[in-house]
Amino acid sequence: MIKKINWFDVFLAIVTVAMFSLLALANNRNNARYIEQVDVKLLSSDNHFITQEMVEKSIIQTFPRDSKIINSELNLKKIEDKLNKHPMIANSEVFVDVDGKLHAEVIQKKAMARVMNGNGSFYIDENGDKMPLSKQFSAHVPIVYGELKPRNKELFSELLNIINNDAFLKTSITSIKINSDQSLVFSVRAHDYSIEFGHLKEIEKKFDNYKAFVHYSKKDTLIGYYKNVNLRFTEQVVCTK
Repeated sequence: MIKKINWFDVFLAIVTVAMFSLLALANNRNNARYIEQVDVKLLSSDNHFITQEMVEKSIIQTFPRDSKIINSELNLKKIEDKLNKHPMIANSEVFVDVDGKLHAEVIQKKAMARVMNGNGSFYIDENGDKMPLSKQFSAHVPIVYGELKPRNKELFSELLNIINNDAFLKTSITSIKINSDQSLVFSVRAHDYSIEFGHLKEIEKKFDNYKAFVHYSKKDTLIGYYKNVNLRFTEQVVCTK
């Protein structure tokens, strides 16, 4: 018995083969394209620790040779890994478009404070890690004096993030002193008093107390005479002249 040919299945098979052939051809052509241009986009709008030229130079140094290279010779993961190891870069994404242009989207690290102590001077980023200073840009962040013990890194990072994310605290606090017992003392921009913050406990509660104190003290003409504002006791704010 002769089996009847299902022409629809034959047509579907031909179309499928043709589609895969076109995809393979397009992929081969894309792999054979020369990289015509490197486009760097810095996604962080408030930091300028690195420039587009610096990132572009770092990318080109990963190319297998100085002359034009083709897409198939690129190792995008290698480029991303190199960029992500840069001390000023938090994350990067590298890809090539259909026109043969290599794109790099870069997020810079964010400086939360600048440390000045016996170990030199450096920034602390949002994760509490060290960042080197930059010749390109100086961040307006609180100055930290003293030595922070490693066990307090996470809590200190939390404190810096709270300050940075609060408009009032960010513009008010100018420096942080770390005492030998790891208690903290702040200096502020608008007044001559120092703030005894105490140890890294109940951080948000202490800041709420301080903001409430400033709010209600606007009517208090004595605030200009205070020399010390003590936040160690979370149930009250103690001020001395």
